[in-house]
Amino acid sequence: MPAFAQGQRRPLSRFRFWLICLGVFMAVASATRTGLAGWVAWLDPRTLPELTLALGFGVINDAAMAVVLGLPFAMGLYVLHRPLTWRAGRWGAHVLFLALLAALVFGAAAEFFYWNEFNGRLAGIAVNYLIFPREVIGNIRESFDIRLTLPPILTASLLLYLLLRGRLAAALSAPLLPGERWRGLGLTLAVLVPALPALYFGPLQSSQNREINEVAKNGLYSLFHAFLTNDAHYDGVYPGMAESDALPLVRAMVTQDNARFLDPPDRRSLRRAVDNGASPRKLNVVLVINESFGSIFVDSLDNPLPERISPNLDRLARDGLFFTSIYSTGDRTVRGLEALLTSFTPIPGISTARRAGSEGMHSLPALLKTFGYRSSFLYGGRAVFDNMGYYWSTIGFDQVLEQKHIAEPGFTTAWGVADEYLYTEALKRMDEQAKPGEPVLLAMLTVSNHRPYTYPTGRVDKDPTRKRRENAASYADWAFGDFIERARGHAWFDDTVFVFIGDHGPKVNGAAQVPVEGFRVPLLYYAPKHVKPARLDTAGSSMDMAPTLMGLLGLSHESSVFGVDLRRVPPGGGRFAMAHNFSVAWGVGGQVAVLEPNGAIKGYRVIEGGRALERLESPDPGVARSAIAVTQTAHRMFYGQEYHLVVGK
Repeated sequence: MPAFAQGQRRPLSRFRFWLICLGVFMAVASATRTGLAGWVAWLDPRTLPELTLALGFGVINDAAMAVVLGLPFAMGLYVLHRPLTWRAGRWGAHVLFLALLAALVFGAAAEFFYWNEFNGRLAGIAVNYLIFPREVIGNIRESFDIRLTLPPILTASLLLYLLLRGRLAAALSAPLLPGERWRGLGLTLAVLVPALPALYFGPLQSSQNREINEVAKNGLYSLFHAFLTNDAHYDGVYPGMAESDALPLVRAMVTQDNARFLDPPDRRSLRRAVDNGASPRKLNVVLVINESFGSIFVDSLDNPLPERISPNLDRLARDGLFFTSIYSTGDRTVRGLEALLTSFTPIPGISTARRAGSEGMHSLPALLKTFGYRSSFLYGGRAVFDNMGYYWSTIGFDQVLEQKHIAEPGFTTAWGVADEYLYTEALKRMDEQAKPGEPVLLAMLTVSNHRPYTYPTGRVDKDPTRKRRENAASYADWAFGDFIERARGHAWFDDTVFVFIGDHGPKVNGAAQVPVEGFRVPLLYYAPKHVKPARLDTAGSSMDMAPTLMGLLGLSHESSVFGVDLRRVPPGGGRFAMAHNFSVAWGVGGQVAVLEPNGAIKGYRVIEGGRALERLESPDPGVARSAIAVTQTAHRMFYGQEYHLVVGK
């Protein structure tokens, strides 16, 4: 080929290489989506027609994401042309390119592991995992055999690099002709123009089935979207209503026969005087928040397997107050903490435990402090994870204890100490702090019922090396039962109420945008000398735990919370709230309304005793209005610092 012709063609190699890279990105993304679609179709063949449509929508999302992510890459090829011709620049470009290919392949593989755990594309949980790599890397090492998973990833990355390195070398060595830089950047920006609207208005939804819509998404888009929109806005994004209409609806949701509102009806406030009688019992409170312990692990509730998982909890439940239809407010621990400790209803995005401005929220420890309680939070892992330690210390806990404070760590995983060692530390702390006339609140968060699902051997008749979640749940049940039996020998036992609840369910499955059935958790109040045994099927929320506890203790108080005393809920009057990613659900009387961004509201009916949802053509109007009222009001109250009242004044 003549030299002048080569000079005309070689500069095109830069733009051509960029287009090839976009094609590689789309090929990997499409292969990932096809694999996930096959997974969903294998589990439910009825979804195959809609999945086929989702694959088409997904290509649009992949193309848009490829262009946006590829823009800096293209700009680098043109703007940094001269440094990239130097030897060090070429080496750096090749190393960076190999690293990007490895990240792309690793991300595709991670999508399958993530889907197996959360039934969705990379989202808020993945963002949080990137922030705290110590626990996550340790969890991966303990959960999966990296000797089997990493070599294929590295091999695929290297093969892609070997196939493309010639193209990269040509792009780096091609001379830059006059005006080529601007022409190349202009073409790149021209491609970007249609890509941005596709991302802004996407990902396109092709179905009413949540899992199918998750398949249609691009995983990196979902990840970046979660990272950039954690502090989701409400007004203008979600359905709204006049505040004069919303406030009466919200007040009606928390009205009970022993409560009297203290502020004018036009004020955005739930402050009310709660009369729990004239016979207060300042019992010690030991709150056990058990990681991922959903009702699916409770033999007498939703366990679908022939094996026994929770003999100890069921045995204790026969002598305690056991609620069988309680729903967590989310699928993350921080969402569970928000509900259990502050009785706050979920708002779109992340939990308030991770939002700026959570300091001083109305909380259980702050409320009990007005009755002379001292409070501690004991966590089996590192309190820095998910901002939990800071959150506990700024909502009223006098003391925050974590893994490094546990004298006998015994068996540990990447997430912290095994439950039995956490409980041993709890017994020690209760011995030190629980004195006559000096009641204490000790809250605990366990870690054993979490991947990698390993625990000490010899505790339950199930092999921990199999790393089954059901086995870990059995251990969590054994450890709690063992804790109660050991506590019986301590002087403070008879004057203590033990509360057991799962922070959330183990996994979110189902087609609904907010799969309610995956949020069911057991709630037990256990104090043989003070709490009358009963088994109640009242529908409720984890944010009702604290108000119910205050009722059991007979402590009259001022309250501003969204929770209610479950014992005072009339038959059929239960309600629950929950969030999943950026959707918020509100359920009343067997009807569920789900609020979504851009004004959409979906309706469902609770069936199979609360274990499943059935899609409706349209939501129940009353439930939809309640969902809007409570979520809008909660969002405004939080950012207006109106949920941050000084209790007892």
